[in-house]
Amino acid sequence: MMKKIFFLLTILSLQLQFANQESFIKVNDYNQLIIKEIINNNYKVVNDLLSKRLINSRSVVDGKPLLIHAVINDRPDMVNLLIRFGAQPYADYCDEGFNAHEWAVKSESYYARAELIVVSILNN
Repeated sequence: MMKKIFFLLTILSLQLQFANQESFIKVNDYNQLIIKEIINNNYKVVNDLLSKRLINSRSVVDGKPLLIHAVINDRPDMVNLLIRFGAQPYADYCDEGFNAHEWAVKSESYYARAELIVVSILNN
C-alpha cells in the first residue's frame, strides 16, 4: 500500500513540474512575441495580448519594462496602449535605474517622449 501511495505522489509531482515548465515556456514565448510586435508597431497583436491578459503591461523583459521597450523603439502608439493597460511611466524602472521618460531622452525617442508628455498632462 505504501509503495502505491509513494508511486502516485511521484507521478503527481512530475506532472506538476512538467505543467510549471510548460507555463514558463509559454510566458517566455509571449514575452519575446510582445517585444517583437512592439518593435514592429503591431498594435492589434499587442492589444490582443494585453486584452486577453496573456501578458501584463508592466512585465519586464530583458531587464526593461515593456513601456521602456516601446520608448526605445520610438513607438508612441505602443506607449499610449501600454499606459492605458496600466504601465507606469514614472514608477516602472529598468535594471539600470531609468524610467520611461529618462529612456526617451537617453535614446532620443522624440515621438515616444511627446506621447509620454501628453499622457502625463492629460492624467493630471
